Amino acid sequence: MKYLNCLVLLALISCGSGEVKKDYDPSQPYTTSGTEQFFLPELPTWANFSASGNCFKKSSIQYLNFSKLRESYQLDYAQMLELQAQYNERLENYYQSTAVKFLRPVEQASFFSNTLEQVRSGLKGLKIPKVKEVTVLWFEAHTVDELKKMASTSVFDENYFILLSSCQTKQSLTQILMQANLDGVGFGLVTSEWLAPFDRDFNKSPGLKIFLQDLLGAEMKINFLNTHKKTIDEFILP
Repeated sequence: MKYLNCLVLLALISCGSGEVKKDYDPSQPYTTSGTEQFFLPELPTWANFSASGNCFKKSSIQYLNFSKLRESYQLDYAQMLELQAQYNERLENYYQSTAVKFLRPVEQASFFSNTLEQVRSGLKGLKIPKVKEVTVLWFEAHTVDELKKMASTSVFDENYFILLSSCQTKQSLTQILMQANLDGVGFGLVTSEWLAPFDRDFNKSPGLKIFLQDLLGAEMKINFLNTHKKTIDEFILP
């Protein structure tokens, strides 16, 4: 009887184990959403550096694969920049509101899909008024005190200004402007989440850059304000 009980117990364990193995496939821990193909690998901290601005980026940017996006969604260059910028802005806002510093695949897919639909519907993160001419100012080429001194004159009233930053995100630069009482100027902000490792033909290229004329439109006249003779390799004009 003792041996019979043992045999029955082993049979039950075997059956129970068979049920578990049937439902568990270690090669497929979860079903991916497919959006992973549109993201480039995250840069290590030491590589999140701007040689032009001589600064480290304030946040790790999630860069998008422009060539893959073009194949799947036929977005133009400006739309891809909008998608990357808006996605990273949404990501940073999410991380600021929670202690979690990563996204699960389902969350990543949801963030990406929602942002993509917003961009395709025409929603813009960079809203330029109906002007024919803008003046761009590179944040890393000036101190906050210099910007405040400029604000005390009429220079910012003479034209619409876009403030560029190689390392600040939209959130961090907005905070700096608020602390310096410069948020009332009404700058258009082109920050680090707008830079990409692709050229305007969607080919990978060394470094990070943005082609400003393609973003702002062929008819827009773009003037650069004095950058103290610093070389800018990231903000490119024709």
